[in-house]
Amino acid sequence: MPQDPVDRRVERTRKAVLDAFFELVQEARYDDITVADIVARSGVSRSAFYAHFAGKDVLLAASIAGPFSILASSLTTENTVRLIGLLDHFWANRALARIILQDPIRRRIVVVLTDQVERILDTGGGWKRGPLIMPSRLAAIQLAEMLLTPVTAWLTGESRCSSETLAMALRRVGPAALDAMTLPTPSARR
Repeated sequence: MPQDPVDRRVERTRKAVLDAFFELVQEARYDDITVADIVARSGVSRSAFYAHFAGKDVLLAASIAGPFSILASSLTTENTVRLIGLLDHFWANRALARIILQDPIRRRIVVVLTDQVERILDTGGGWKRGPLIMPSRLAAIQLAEMLLTPVTAWLTGESRCSSETLAMALRRVGPAALDAMTLPTPSARR
């Protein structure tokens, strides 16, 4: 079935804005980039930008939501193959990934991953464990940092391993940490 021309225009606009944003992040400090810079680089109007994104931080969050959902879901879902693909993508784009995964941008993106992890904790998300021993927000912050810190260290060259090894470690450590943060269910206490 042919795609609606309006949908293609929306996709082109979003892509132009995202591409411009990624180019600018590699050229200037995040805090120095303005919506005017993004609009000028992308060739879209200011109103078109705001039709898609409420601001620069929302644009940043939208740009990483998809990849970070793979990281977040690794806590409860067997997604090693997708996780390896994500890590390979990060590695192939490590110059940009290094910029995004370090301050001041890192503080903003940790919130995106934390929100995704918290949604998994609050909705179940395939998670069949007992209640958390701490508030879900605290657990989500701890789990998000636990997932992101080794990826950041790997991309910045602090330590080397294959994407397969890192993915396997994340897939094993994540659920183990989640288990450690939960109270046993009554049937498990017997």
